[in-house]
Amino acid sequence: MRDYKDYKVRRKVSKKPSGKSLAPRVFKAAVILLAILALAVAVRYSYRAIQTTSYFNLQEIVVTGEKRVKREEIISLSGVRTGGNILTMDLRRLAERIESQPWIETANVRRVLPRGLSIEVKEREPFAILKTDTLFYLDRGGRPFKELEKDDAAGYPLITGLSKAEIERDELSRDALMKTFEFIETEAGGWPRDLAISEIIVSRNQGITVLSDNLAVKIGFGEYKVKTDRLKRVLDDLTAKGKTAEYIDLTYTGQAVVR
Repeated sequence: MRDYKDYKVRRKVSKKPSGKSLAPRVFKAAVILLAILALAVAVRYSYRAIQTTSYFNLQEIVVTGEKRVKREEIISLSGVRTGGNILTMDLRRLAERIESQPWIETANVRRVLPRGLSIEVKEREPFAILKTDTLFYLDRGGRPFKELEKDDAAGYPLITGLSKAEIERDELSRDALMKTFEFIETEAGGWPRDLAISEIIVSRNQGITVLSDNLAVKIGFGEYKVKTDRLKRVLDDLTAKGKTAEYIDLTYTGQAVVR
């Protein structure tokens, strides 16, 4: 039988790394660090050199999408001048300056290397005119974007009953306006031709009332095609009887109130 009294446990001795084995690693790390620092310095000074070189100085500005706003005004709004380095220009800031023009809905400014700048604009299109104390163009989204001036076209549906502040801040007023736009866009084409629409009065609670010459037609909201068809029948009946009306209410289901 094996005698364990004379057995000694052997301990595994790990050798500590000598200074000679650490030296190459430290040297390698130092070289890598110095290379990174040198590269960072080179990039920094190269970028600064690029920003100051005349090679990227602006020489050409291309403007597209403009209709009402002149090219010269768009460039003036941007604040850019030929000769400036295009790499130092804040394109977002340039676009914001251009979009301050009421007719400009969006502006997209891009660099065209090495010496060009591209400005693409999208202009707003009037959909209606809001009449309050003054007149404002409304775009299709219901935003009052420009006060009408002397030479501005006025051939758009005239909307009253809502204020500019209500449209901008009150959700019910905006909803009423968009329902009015739905009538203008989808059903006004079926409106009786001999009834020229002069004004549309909008009420958040009672809907829309259309004024045409000496006749007021209360439409309310919704079912516009049904109501305009009913209006045509009422007008035909009045004509056949040789009568006229000053007020027609189409908001009652299946009937019309005529006065």
